[in-house]
Amino acid sequence: MLCEIHDPYTHELLRRAGLGPAHKFLEMGCGLGYVSRWAATQASHVTALDLSEEHLAEAVRMGEAGRLRNIEWRHANIYEHGLPEGTFDYTYSRWILVHLSRPIDAMRKLFGLLKPAGLMVCEEPVVGSVYSEPPTEGYNRYAQVAHTASAIRKADCNGGRRLHTWAVEAGFEIVDLRVYQPHYLAGPHKGFWSWSMEAAGPSLVADGILTQEDLQNMLNSMRAADADPRVLVAGYSNYQLIARKPSKTI
Repeated sequence: MLCEIHDPYTHELLRRAGLGPAHKFLEMGCGLGYVSRWAATQASHVTALDLSEEHLAEAVRMGEAGRLRNIEWRHANIYEHGLPEGTFDYTYSRWILVHLSRPIDAMRKLFGLLKPAGLMVCEEPVVGSVYSEPPTEGYNRYAQVAHTASAIRKADCNGGRRLHTWAVEAGFEIVDLRVYQPHYLAGPHKGFWSWSMEAAGPSLVADGILTQEDLQNMLNSMRAADADPRVLVAGYSNYQLIARKPSKTI
């Protein structure tokens, strides 16, 4: 569902960034590989990294089913990737940096992997931008819970709006920055954020951020809003950054 909502925006972003047949492309945090498989139809070669061996196994299976031979799948993280410096024309990541305690260091790793004048393309959300109209208790609490969880985990769930400042500190030149935010009155995608809260719920309860009763009350409220065509649900505002490694670095 995440890919159904966001991949069309991602494809347009990468086309706007100029991804083409002559380029080597790297995705950090590829998940099930939807973006990497699409990029393999546009670029000469794709390297896709993820921490989840389960996700990678499924990504490999789907890549083989699609007869894509120009993708290399690797089990690695953004800090200790084992890849040669100055290799890629493009790096790409989505919803990764807001989960990290050292996002600027992560960008510096991407900086090192890019060729001179190579492009870092990132998409990161502002989780606190979720809301419903009319307001509902469940959606009001969503942003509060996300902020508390991020503080405990020393991450920044609203890091999308700081994406450009992180990039400048990491040594990049800003090329483009745009924002979009999905809104729904009806349809299956309207329930994405209650689904995401349900998926995150066990870890939030384990960390003491919510009780099981709190979680269930939140989910009941969010699902009621999802089912009501009179209630507008707005997802994350998603920040899309294109930043360039300078042709000459000091």
